Amino acid sequence: MDNHPLGDGFGVRMKQERKRLGLTQERLAERVGVRQQTVFQYEKGNTSPTLQFIYALQSIGFNMQYLLYGREQIVYPRDFPPEVIRYVADAVSQVEQKFGATLSNETRLKMMLILLGQYVEQPATVPLTDAQSLALLLRS
Repeated sequence: MDNHPLGDGFGVRMKQERKRLGLTQERLAERVGVRQQTVFQYEKGNTSPTLQFIYALQSIGFNMQYLLYGREQIVYPRDFPPEVIRYVADAVSQVEQKFGATLSNETRLKMMLILLGQYVEQPATVPLTDAQSLALLLRS
């Protein structure tokens, strides 16, 4: 049961932010000065993080509004590791090839932001579906 004062979903959001930044539990623990087991317990919602831990998360780039309040986070390409950006750019290029279209820079950026948003939700499923790709192409 998740009974800490940060509310439901803190641990899930913390894990999403950790993954968005390309950190393992072990690496995050090293960066903030705690044990990996501590990170695991926070993500599972079994224990509440200390204020010092939350400040440390902010200092390494966690989106605090999303982490603490669950508000929709704004996705910026600069927030992601370079390999994720390359993967997403390649996926957008594949969409262009598949549909035989040349996208405007604005549409390419929109598609990349959508894919990065999907990465935040589920890192294993970044590519757009054909229906999503076609919808974006038709809007451009």
